[in-house]
Amino acid sequence: MKELIKIGIYFKMIKINKLRTELQTNLSNDIDDLYGFSFNFTEGLNIIAGPNSRGKSTINSCIYYALGMEELLGAHNDKALDKALKEEFEINISEEEKQTHHVVFSQVLLEIENSNQQKVTLERVIVSNTDKKKNSNIYVYNTDLEGYLSSEQPIEVDLFYVNQRGNNEDTNGFYRWLAEFIGIELPMVSNSSRTDNYSPLYLQTIFCSLFIEQTKGWSEFLATMPYFGITKPKEKVVEYILNLNSLHNSTNKDILLKNKSQIIEKWDRKIRNIKYLSAQNNSTLMNIPDEITTLRGDINKINLLFTKSETEKVEINQFLEEKSLQLKSLEGISLAKIGENKEELIIAYREEKENYNSLKNHINNFKDKLNIEIQQRNNLEKYLIQIDKEIKDSLNLIKVFDEDIINKKNFNSCPTCTQEIPTDLISSKQIKIPQLSIEENTNFLKGQKSIVTISLKNLEESIEEKGILLNYYINTLRNKEEIIKKISNDLIADDRAFSESDTLKRVQLENEYKIVSSIRDSFNDIKEELIEISNQYNEVLKGIDDLSGEEERDKNILDDFESYYKDLLYAFKYDSNEKYKISINRKEPFKYFPVYKSYKDDKLPQSIRINSSASDFVRNIWAYSIALLGGENHPGILLFDEPGQHRTNLLSLKAMFEICSNIDFGQIIIFTSTERKLNDNEPMDVEYVVSKIPREKYNLILLSETNKVIQSLN
Repeated sequence: MKELIKIGIYFKMIKINKLRTELQTNLSNDIDDLYGFSFNFTEGLNIIAGPNSRGKSTINSCIYYALGMEELLGAHNDKALDKALKEEFEINISEEEKQTHHVVFSQVLLEIENSNQQKVTLERVIVSNTDKKKNSNIYVYNTDLEGYLSSEQPIEVDLFYVNQRGNNEDTNGFYRWLAEFIGIELPMVSNSSRTDNYSPLYLQTIFCSLFIEQTKGWSEFLATMPYFGITKPKEKVVEYILNLNSLHNSTNKDILLKNKSQIIEKWDRKIRNIKYLSAQNNSTLMNIPDEITTLRGDINKINLLFTKSETEKVEINQFLEEKSLQLKSLEGISLAKIGENKEELIIAYREEKENYNSLKNHINNFKDKLNIEIQQRNNLEKYLIQIDKEIKDSLNLIKVFDEDIINKKNFNSCPTCTQEIPTDLISSKQIKIPQLSIEENTNFLKGQKSIVTISLKNLEESIEEKGILLNYYINTLRNKEEIIKKISNDLIADDRAFSESDTLKRVQLENEYKIVSSIRDSFNDIKEELIEISNQYNEVLKGIDDLSGEEERDKNILDDFESYYKDLLYAFKYDSNEKYKISINRKEPFKYFPVYKSYKDDKLPQSIRINSSASDFVRNIWAYSIALLGGENHPGILLFDEPGQHRTNLLSLKAMFEICSNIDFGQIIIFTSTERKLNDNEPMDVEYVVSKIPREKYNLILLSETNKVIQSLN
């Protein structure tokens, strides 16, 4: 089987050397009377094994916590930790007697090392005995753990914060420091949750491919990835770890796709402007493309038709030409006298009056519809204010639970909604607030806000359009009022007088010519703008097309990655499908992840998860995670919590442990129960799975059969 090979020189690395927890309790004699645990780790394979309920999860969660990665366990700060680290624990005094200790102070210490052999000690408080040290801070001491514990000389120390906005970017943010310590340069990627549309590829998203936790981690690839608004975050993580050029290309593509959407929006706005222009002047719009086009001919065909008679409409230039001829024909002709067209005036009066009444009724109905939309807009604006308030309350509620404000401040009512809180709820040690559900609710509210904002925008555009039309109708009504008034004056005036209506018609003809000339200029300006937008759209399409081809370097990397992943998969006794039907998909859907194809050119790949048994899917996650370890940008550490999930067997686990022991760079930490029953016939047997591995190639930490992991450190 092909060896796992790093591409290039291995510069990016984090290695855990030592883990120590320290707890002071109500039974501690002095500040040196500490409880907790301390373990050393080595490069390569580390195995932490023991019976259930002896503290494997406690050790595991402390590693997450010390690295600020407890969010991958589904909670923030100390909410991710067992109560033994923050409330109380028991120690066996004898076979019959146990002693309960109440925690008054606790902290985690983690010594880590990078590829430059720089060692630092991370200190993070769990339960603080001072207001100065908070569990939302991590202290970084520029020394190894031994130096931290023994040195009497001042040690250089830095303070960083976690689980707050900007801690992947801010110089005071822990994740930024950790990325620099490992040697990672976090790339900028597109992010729909950011006002500037971009963010770093957050370190937590990368670590969800390194740390596979027991509860959700074996249910899907990168299952514990938090939501940060990053576009296609799983793809981005794989592209980064394998150092694919596609990461840069995909970010550029995201930019181009956003530009494309903005250009289409500009196009639609200009089309609406033409429609407004047409509606304002009772003209007919012709040859509007169904969607944005890159053909100049399609834009040139767009035209406005004006009514020449009841049965005939002509395009705008011809209409203006005919109006110009009418004006010239009136030059030198004297005004008509009333008596010369008395009967025509009576007919015209009736027609104008009828048209006037019809238009007035139409305006009233139109106003009613406009008022309904205005009311809808007002309601949506109020709803938007309410959603903003609920989002703010949800964010405050998360902070309340994160900081344990209810208990600390002894509140009898919720500090966010003022609802009364029963005493038994506050005092109960068994109540666990579902942190994730609050965050999901917040994300749901943000989604609702987005929907309402779009609806509000559409209503605003509709109200604006109707407002323009209403002004046109009102102006038309006023013109008709003027005509009716002048005709009425003519009908009661002396037949020998000059006709006021004839004078008005001449003036209106001149005004109409000027208005339509202005419309033509505006219409031509908009068409020129459409041509410019079309050119921009064409450039974006070309840019997307240039990025669409897979580069040869990326292809070679993915070929090697796929080959090694498949070799691992079948070494782990995968048998749900033949090897040739499994591949790493190169396109959507499931891009960069394993898929099943019934034949090579199958255009509809299926997720490997639904085409594998539960135990075989766990083998997929083993193989995929270990294969990623060969990526040029991989931080060089893997953590598997209880990999013997879903009825896997000993032979598979034995193969996985042996392969992990032969990886000669990086670090793999496996937590496994010695009591877990793998299936109906096989219990977990650690001695068997390591039986063929040379003892120097793994570090085995066996937990006590009788005592829990927290003991006296003295």
